[in-house]
Amino acid sequence: MVIQRDKPAKIWGYAKAQSTITVTASWAGAPITATTSANGEWEAIIPAAPANATAQNISISTPGETTVKLDNILIGDVWICSGQSNMAMPVGKLPPSFGGVENYEAEIAAANYPQIRAFTVKEDYQDKPLAQFTNPSAWVTCSPSTAGGLSATAYFFARKLHTDLNVPIGIIVSAVNGSWCETWTNKAALQASPATSGYVGQHQSSALFNGMIAPLTKMTIKGFTWYQGENNQKMVPVTDYTSLNIALINGWRTEFAQGELPFYYVQITPFDDGGAGNSTQNYLAKFRETQANVRKGTPSAGMVVTLDIGEADNHHPKYKKQVGERLALLALNKTYAENVPDTGPQYASFSQSGNKVTIDFVSGTANGLNTIAGAPIKQYFFVAGADQVFRQATANISGDKILLVAPADTPLPVVAVRYAFTNFPITNLQNNAGLPMEPFRTDNWNN
Repeated sequence: MVIQRDKPAKIWGYAKAQSTITVTASWAGAPITATTSANGEWEAIIPAAPANATAQNISISTPGETTVKLDNILIGDVWICSGQSNMAMPVGKLPPSFGGVENYEAEIAAANYPQIRAFTVKEDYQDKPLAQFTNPSAWVTCSPSTAGGLSATAYFFARKLHTDLNVPIGIIVSAVNGSWCETWTNKAALQASPATSGYVGQHQSSALFNGMIAPLTKMTIKGFTWYQGENNQKMVPVTDYTSLNIALINGWRTEFAQGELPFYYVQITPFDDGGAGNSTQNYLAKFRETQANVRKGTPSAGMVVTLDIGEADNHHPKYKKQVGERLALLALNKTYAENVPDTGPQYASFSQSGNKVTIDFVSGTANGLNTIAGAPIKQYFFVAGADQVFRQATANISGDKILLVAPADTPLPVVAVRYAFTNFPITNLQNNAGLPMEPFRTDNWNN
């Protein structure tokens, strides 16, 4: 396994009541002792240690009992990777739902990373928080024989962190197909706000937190990644998702009691969700907007945009390497303070002169604005006048700006602009880091 570097590591277990436990870590200076409680519980704290890629061990003993020994331990960074099917989706094929990631056979063959370790939590809905798993998994070392079954998003995230930072990476994957945000949110967090308290009792609220996150909360970790939302995308009102996801973040941070642990998440991909090819529907765009709003007022959070790597007819697109690596860029920039770009072009403002509109972006996000492979811009910009009717504008790149020309029948002045604000726009605008432009709208209208 991997244990977290640079933080005290907690280890815990059960033994006879009122007995002395001795914990010996090969990298620590001296054994650590603990005494079990009346019901046999104990825990000990191993002092913080720097990253170490040499296999270490821990032994746990008590007089007259068998010694438990844990071998092949690395010290690095541990991330919990959670969500629903797009997080659970493996690198390799898993019929009938998952077809394997892009170039999965080559990716699996090249997955020789002994310093990446993974633990996949087994699905478990529980009424109350568990102290330990009912059906524990085992840690596995990343290799061509194991990589095909690993979460693809988590694997590519871990691979980029490991290769960029040169430290061991542990990923704990706790994800369930078709699961709801409220099912992963602990009860106290749901109850903490009137905006979310109504979700107590809905969709087996808190049951996956109880069974699949609660047993981990004593662990020392680096942070979280999250890929979820498809189950909640048609909730009413859709704006509740912002409050729900923030409640989940705050609840997890409280339960892990390690400060503002980083939380990096994925905006859902373009998908023709039963729309029979209707390219004007935008309820998924409104859901993506609620996901984007999670960042507001949530420190140490970041969002990956996926508009350029969706498959309109597939809710589980194969482009998971891009997702995992973009999550890693957020972590490298925001958590590890590496000087790497982590954000695509973000809308800042627009100005106009007659029928021409200029889009400006947040400073530094639109450097080297271009299209994938130099292709023509996919025309997903729409403008509206006072009639609130959106008409497709003609877009061109001008340096680090976008210039729009409103169609002739637009009642001027233009009062609102939207970009990629529909269900399944597969976009191609990006910055020079290859990161896609975020979808946006400048209005708050209902249409």
